[in-house]
Amino acid sequence: MDIGIVGSGIAGLYLALYLQRNGHRVTIFEAEDRIGGRIFTHWFDENVYFEAGAMRIPRSKLHSRVYHFIRYLNVNGRQDDKIELIPYIQEHSNNMAFIHNARCNLDNPQLSARLNLPLPPRYQGKPARELLGEVISPWLALLQKDFDFGFSQISQYDVISFRAYLHLVAGWPHEVIDFVELMTSQTNQFDLSFIEIIMQNLDFNTQNWATVQGGMSRLVQSAVRLVGLENIHTNARVHQIVERQDGKVTLRTTGPPGGTFDKVILAIPPAALHRIHDRPTWSFMKEQAIRSMHFEPLYKLGIHFRTRFWEKTPSPCFGGQSATDLRFRWIVYPSNDLGSPSAGVLLLYCWMNDAYRMQSIPRDQRISLALHDLQRFYDIVDVFDQYVDAFDVCWSQEYATGDAMFLPGQFTRFHQVAKQPEGNIHFAGEHLSRHHTWIAGAIDSALHVVMQIQGEKDVRGLGEEYIKATPKRLDEPWRAYVIPHHNNLEYVAEC
Repeated sequence: MDIGIVGSGIAGLYLALYLQRNGHRVTIFEAEDRIGGRIFTHWFDENVYFEAGAMRIPRSKLHSRVYHFIRYLNVNGRQDDKIELIPYIQEHSNNMAFIHNARCNLDNPQLSARLNLPLPPRYQGKPARELLGEVISPWLALLQKDFDFGFSQISQYDVISFRAYLHLVAGWPHEVIDFVELMTSQTNQFDLSFIEIIMQNLDFNTQNWATVQGGMSRLVQSAVRLVGLENIHTNARVHQIVERQDGKVTLRTTGPPGGTFDKVILAIPPAALHRIHDRPTWSFMKEQAIRSMHFEPLYKLGIHFRTRFWEKTPSPCFGGQSATDLRFRWIVYPSNDLGSPSAGVLLLYCWMNDAYRMQSIPRDQRISLALHDLQRFYDIVDVFDQYVDAFDVCWSQEYATGDAMFLPGQFTRFHQVAKQPEGNIHFAGEHLSRHHTWIAGAIDSALHVVMQIQGEKDVRGLGEEYIKATPKRLDEPWRAYVIPHHNNLEYVAEC
């Protein structure tokens, strides 16, 4: 079949590789001049980079398909495109927070008292993460034991926000909720669906993490090389989708010509779909899903400094991140080139209302405010003297937009209908998976589309053909998912 794919994010590229392998002819149409969607490594010079998009991969069973995909790319790609994984440091012992004008330790049980926050007695003397863990740990254990069953159980609370659950079900006063949200999350993020916050904590409840040496965009570069640049059209915004009487679908684009295809896959978020001038009108609930599915805004600012001064203070940070109540909310210390004498980049990061506030400010003022607040955090370093350059992305203003993070009730109302095909038009993207915001979600969604097109109930992901199947008998030896040694990781645990 001839298959047209709209969008060159990880879902679109994965689908192209999978369908090509199965003998189909694919053509990708990308509206922008950059391929990769929300995977975006920005280079300040040949030695200094940061992740303006996806930056880490949890080493957990839920993300095993990402590692299988890397294996597939490394087995089939060129030597120059080989992907080497390095440890991503999620936390470092010196990652101090900055709350209420002072450095502090988030795990200090007396932090709420130091902030003069009058919490009820039973909440006093406990760090925010401990309080949150008391509520969510049983749900995480249920999901880890049996993800499908666990997801069906947390779905019972889909109609309420996580804040409502904490207040109405767990019985938390609002001042406790605000304290925990500030220390562990983003402003107003607890107003999202109960499911979203539980799933987010499931991913972050992971001990070991990985990232790609030389930038996450190496995933994209390797995939593009295998798909073939001749099969990818950039600056080709689709402005019309026409369903023909013979069942085929015609795409008309700006720039490079479109084409007529047996199947079309829209591997783009709703905001990008909204920009198509003329397209078919689908069912009421499909259209409602396209209008309503909530994406949280993301703001990332990479600041290039002359030295890696954060690694040279009395309490050096070699990776990890610091939480703040400042405008940028999180400082992420790079996990690459640790201890290097060269220049480096600090990533300032925020989501939800914090990101809304930043994206409404002109760019030069955003950078000025960030440097001002960073100087408050690093009062022993002249941050302005160290400053070289900056690059930022307000993802809500891009075609790729932010991450899918549903409002209360949206999983129940939209998840199934939004991913159903309409004739010979299919839909893909992390927002159509149960695993929002992650590369794994994009891959899960892509495999669901493959099953739709091939009429199969189950398919193996790219790279899984190199893996011995899970033992079916108790007396069979358990095998880990072995990652090639050049990836610097011995395995991805299956459970």
